[in-house]
Amino acid sequence: MMKLRSMALISSFLLLTACGSLNEDSSVVTVQSEGSSQETESSLVGSGLPGSEPEVPAAQQSRSDVMQIIAGEKQFTAALESNDTAAALTEMLPLTLDMAELNGNEKYHYLDTALPSAPEKVGHISEGDIMLYGDSCLVVFYESFDTPYSYTRIGHIDDTSGLAEALGKGGVTVTFGAPGSSDTGYTAQDAGALCDFLLARPTEEDLTGRPYDLDNDGVWSVFDLCLMKGEL
Repeated sequence: MMKLRSMALISSFLLLTACGSLNEDSSVVTVQSEGSSQETESSLVGSGLPGSEPEVPAAQQSRSDVMQIIAGEKQFTAALESNDTAAALTEMLPLTLDMAELNGNEKYHYLDTALPSAPEKVGHISEGDIMLYGDSCLVVFYESFDTPYSYTRIGHIDDTSGLAEALGKGGVTVTFGAPGSSDTGYTAQDAGALCDFLLARPTEEDLTGRPYDLDNDGVWSVFDLCLMKGEL
């Protein structure tokens, strides 16, 4: 009886030891599997496999709520209103218009196509406002003033530094387009100049005001150079 009881105790001890070893081994296997899974996921990033592409920064994505405006050698970015007028104008882009001077505070052009309009008495015009007068007169204001007239709001230029100088005192040619549109007419020389700028090399010409911020993030970077080369 004593031998049988001893054998039972030994068997129970061995069984418990084996179960403990099995649980420990299982946890090790689980950890290794998780590590292997993480390593596999990491190796997929940038591999070119479907679903493995890194997320594209928002600044590089195509946007429909902004518009690029080029006057002379200066580029501006306008934030667009969320209305039918701005949407209809966006569908017409790119546009290169000969704009006339009026009152020392605005440039205007009558479009060939009428746009949806919802005129209102705006009361005050701010420098950089882009409005529709009637249903076909596109207006860019470069001075701030009070007005009794009614307009449909289209958008507003974010940074108006140099706007009045770029538009000048008389008639001016202005290009309206989506950010990075090919109507800017980039050349191989532009790509070389931007490349030199990014590499901190001296350039033979003044690059101030050049429309090289193709992704509209406020800085010139390698992303702008890639977009420019894509257009070329």
